[in-house]
Amino acid sequence: MFELELAILVGIITGVLGPVLVTRYKFYLESKKLKVDPLVTSIKSSMLVNEQLDEIREELKSCRVWVSQFHNGGGFYPTGQSIQKFSICYENTKPGTTSIGEIYKNIPVSLFTKPFMSLYEDKEILIPNYTKEDKFNLSTFADGTNSKSAYLFALFSLKEEFIGTLGVEYCTRAKTLSEDQLNYVRDKSITIGTLLSTYLYNTTKNK
Repeated sequence: MFELELAILVGIITGVLGPVLVTRYKFYLESKKLKVDPLVTSIKSSMLVNEQLDEIREELKSCRVWVSQFHNGGGFYPTGQSIQKFSICYENTKPGTTSIGEIYKNIPVSLFTKPFMSLYEDKEILIPNYTKEDKFNLSTFADGTNSKSAYLFALFSLKEEFIGTLGVEYCTRAKTLSEDQLNYVRDKSITIGTLLSTYLYNTTKNK
């Protein structure tokens, strides 16, 4: 009789409780996976940054707003030392405005040392009109992107690391931004820098 009861008990455990426990464990794993899924995390972070760019373009009535980030790309021969590059990772354009996101990919920082150093030291480069002021000779690149005015702002991490650039451009005509408008973008650059660095540090921590 005892053996029969034991067999029934084992059957219940393996036939009923077993699958239930397995199902609950799978649910737990999937829930945990969703919380730290790098793809989902990246998408959510990108949405937040893109929302900021959309707000900037709408507020300033600009043609193009973009964010570039620094990254490594390959190594120098023969030491293997990392080549410092930058790429435009986020872009918001007015309908009919040419996208430059695919043009500025994996560009060596060495090609823009003067403007990047100025951004690092002064936090911004303001070019209300390329035909009147362009001390960094960026008009050559502006001609290829139809940019008439450009406002560039350095992006810094929470640890004050120079991690990228926020660009606001006007393509149909030159545009001079007021001090209030400039302060608006300066505040937005702090927000975007915080979003980017938070994402980068969180993903590194979860590896």
